[in-house]
Amino acid sequence: MTHGIRLISPRARAAGAVLAAVLPSLVATAAQAGELTIEVSGITANRGKVYIAVYDRPETFPISGRQRVGQVLASEDQHLTVHFKDLPPGRYAAAAFQDFNGNGRLDKNFLGIPKEPYGFSNAARRSSRPPKFAEAAMTLTPDGATTIVLK
Repeated sequence: MTHGIRLISPRARAAGAVLAAVLPSLVATAAQAGELTIEVSGITANRGKVYIAVYDRPETFPISGRQRVGQVLASEDQHLTVHFKDLPPGRYAAAAFQDFNGNGRLDKNFLGIPKEPYGFSNAARRSSRPPKFAEAAMTLTPDGATTIVLK
């Protein structure tokens, strides 16, 4: 009989110790999460949708479907602002295009040159190939912003 004294089992004590060790890192990670703001301009208003993708790895940039996060928005104005929240600090590159015909992809001619407006963060643009991740990347610590001009 313990008369008001509650004994804690060794298993419960161990679980509490693990929680006490892990909890500060979880709180620190949540506190470090940032927001990336992307301003997209050069949009042809009311024509199709605008696709914006954010990449966090060079080997996936700018491959469709391999982005970390993305959004598809109506092209109601000539510019828009997109916020990507809860991103951990790090390097990110963004790509955007306007899908005029609604087929969900950036159309190209027979030479591989895009037929629809597109752009990248840091104004990275190449005539013969997409830019490399390092050319379009920015550092998010913890918040950041970039502009993409569709051409």
